[in-house]
Amino acid sequence: MGATWDARYRESPGPAEPAELLTSLGHLLPSRGRALDIACGSGRNSIWLAQRGLEVVAVDISAEALRLGRELAARHGCSVTWLQAEVESFRLEASAYEVIACFNYRSPALYSKIRGALRPGGWVIFETYTLDQLQFASGPRNPKHLLGPGELLSAFADLRIAYYREVTESRAVASIAAQKMPSAGW
Repeated sequence: MGATWDARYRESPGPAEPAELLTSLGHLLPSRGRALDIACGSGRNSIWLAQRGLEVVAVDISAEALRLGRELAARHGCSVTWLQAEVESFRLEASAYEVIACFNYRSPALYSKIRGALRPGGWVIFETYTLDQLQFASGPRNPKHLLGPGELLSAFADLRIAYYREVTESRAVASIAAQKMPSAGW
């Protein structure tokens, strides 16, 4: 699987700018502590989080994506811990992160791990494609990689939802920003 992604990143490294959702919600996020970027790709969001002052762990299956991320981080003068791993088998430490970001990746098995890895007061920022993406000519095609209606709301219903939207314009995505409250029992 990693070789397939390596080839894709050699062909197209992806955007260098952080996701608009992340930057637009930056005022909600802390500037100290630990952050995790799940399926980080070439690290655009990891670097943005590190530039804010967070200690970032960036995880991806692709060695090529991580190489690109290291180069980008060096150009920006920031430090990120880059880990090559299959995201679904990556062990998320309990109550370890103030911020967990996940963009363009879906794995329902991760939802409970993400909730458990957030510290009280921590934030999850998540955005990926929905099943409505199938109506467009480009983008992901495999339904198992696409969110169902309201899936992110259900997945993080026990957190305080600060932002949520599902859009179908030039692409179909669902986005959420949710905070783990101290009384959530973790």
